[in-house]
Amino acid sequence: MNHRTTPGTAMGAILTSTACAALAVVSANALAGEGYKLRQAPMSIFGGEMAAGLDNTGPFGTVMVTQSNLYKLTDANGNNASLAPRTIPLPTGKPTGGAIPNGQYTLNVPAGTIDFNEKRTTVNLIGGYMTETDFSGGHIAFMANLPLITANRHFDASYPAGTVSGSPPVSSLSPPLQGAVGAIAAAVNGQVQAAAAAQTAFQNQSVTGVGDLDLSATWIRHQDRTKLAAGAILSLPTGKYDPTRGPNPGFGYGTLRLTAAATHNLAPEHADTNWDTGVTLGGRVMFGMNATNKDTQYKSGNFVYLEGGAIKVWGNWGLGLNLSATYQVTDDTGPTAPSDGFRYTNYAVGPFLAYKLPLKDAGINLSFSQNFGGRNAAMTQNLQARLIRAW
Repeated sequence: MNHRTTPGTAMGAILTSTACAALAVVSANALAGEGYKLRQAPMSIFGGEMAAGLDNTGPFGTVMVTQSNLYKLTDANGNNASLAPRTIPLPTGKPTGGAIPNGQYTLNVPAGTIDFNEKRTTVNLIGGYMTETDFSGGHIAFMANLPLITANRHFDASYPAGTVSGSPPVSSLSPPLQGAVGAIAAAVNGQVQAAAAAQTAFQNQSVTGVGDLDLSATWIRHQDRTKLAAGAILSLPTGKYDPTRGPNPGFGYGTLRLTAAATHNLAPEHADTNWDTGVTLGGRVMFGMNATNKDTQYKSGNFVYLEGGAIKVWGNWGLGLNLSATYQVTDDTGPTAPSDGFRYTNYAVGPFLAYKLPLKDAGINLSFSQNFGGRNAAMTQNLQARLIRAW
């Protein structure tokens, strides 16, 4: 049986195909880097613990509350992230009966805008045990970290209307052909706007749930004024994750991080006590390897995290400063990965205040961090309170 296709149905089919292409471009651009983030939080780790003296064997626990304000997405040049401009060939062939070949005219859509903000609260419940047995002059701390996350995201993606270009000028065409080109351009403009609106609906959501579980083992050696640590952190994709929405408590993939750190107290009269006097300096390096997200087939690149910190102790109080940097060292890969690899870079700086509680082996740490110099990153301000207790 022969099926006769009318010009109207032909244009509808062509515009549907064009709409799918427009939607794919908007989605890839707005979701690049799986949310402009890596597994390592964009803030420093060091706190009052870096001035701790003797290592306390046995069980320990930490409760950590972090309030994060994600206020901007940045592109590869550190500017506000935007939707890429589009040049879309207009499917004019069949609707005009072949009078205007496909692609003779194009719709030129300028770069679109992304209005982004997210308020996130994370409560980390951390428990562990430090062995009493000596291993090469140190002890091994085993730890589990379970995050509880609430995120409220505002996201608005939009494109300005595109304009038609081509030769000869549309104004020189006959009125029926001018009308046909104008109708096709309006339909394609509408599809581009619909794709941006779909991306807004995908991202503009609030979520609450359990994040990914971290399991770690760290060897720690404390000798005189120096403390050394080396270990591994395995992040399991156990958290709540839904590929049909933007914000998620879980990442949707696993990560293995190898880490090493050292602290050194500058006071010559230092003694191994529960709270080092004077100034203590610290440094940390970490290498993270990401697995592939099985739901999206997207693989975020591996990364290096560097951190330096210092703390000055007066009695039961300590005041410190941290500086950290995160560099993605391999490209993102996957069906929606940008061709430039979408490598993430971010820096953070901020002070922290520590107080040793009257309880034995307990303390509170308050810290603030501000991101700067981010590339392909969500820029964040973090305020964190941490309670540490050893038994």
